[in-house]
Amino acid sequence: MSPAARPVIGLVGQVCAGKSTVAESFRRRGAAVYEADKLVHALYRREDVKQDVRARFGAEMFGADGEVDRSKLGARVFADPAKLKELTEQVIFPRTRVELMRQLEAFRAASGPNAAPALLLDAPTLLEAGYAQLCDKLLFLSAPKARREAWAQARNGWSAEELARRDARLGDETAKRARCDEVLENAGSVAELDEKIGRLWKRWVSGLPAAQG
Repeated sequence: MSPAARPVIGLVGQVCAGKSTVAESFRRRGAAVYEADKLVHALYRREDVKQDVRARFGAEMFGADGEVDRSKLGARVFADPAKLKELTEQVIFPRTRVELMRQLEAFRAASGPNAAPALLLDAPTLLEAGYAQLCDKLLFLSAPKARREAWAQARNGWSAEELARRDARLGDETAKRARCDEVLENAGSVAELDEKIGRLWKRWVSGLPAAQG
C-alpha cells in the first residue's frame, strides 16, 4: 500500500494485546479514531438489534434487565462457528459498516487546520469484514501470550482456554501479519509502546505532505 496524505490506518491484532492503548496513543497525536468494540457495545442496546438477537439466538441470551447478556451470547457463539458467523455477518457487520462509512466520509471531507491528520480504524475483524481496501496502511499488534492471558483474566474474567478459543476464531494469524505493513510487539511498558507508535507516526503521518484544501 502506498502512503497517502491524511492516511486511513487499520489496526488489527491478537485478542487482549492492547489495541485500546494503541488507539489512545494515536488519539493523543490528533488522529480520529473509529472504535469497533465500543460501537458494538452500543449496538446491543438498540431495540432492532435486541429483536434480531432474540429471534436468532433465543430469549435466554437476555438478562433480567431485558438487555443482551454479552457473556452468555459470547459463550454461545464462540462454541459454535456457524452461530459466530451468523452473529457477525448477519447482525453486526451490516450495522457497523454504516457507522464506519459515515466516519470515513466525514474524515475524508474534512479540510483545513482542524482536520485530523489520520483516521485509525480500531476494528479487530477489519480483515474478515472486507475493510482492508479502505485503508492506506495496516498495523498488526501482538503481545506475549502470558501477558495477554493475565489481561484477559483481569479485564474480562476469561480463562486461558477462552482466550485461545477467541484467538482461533480470528483466523490465520500468520496470514494476517503478512497482509499488514507493520507489526508492533507490545512486550514492554506503555511508555515503550507509545515510543514505537511515535516513530510509526513520523513515518506514516507527520512525514507525509499536507493534504490540500
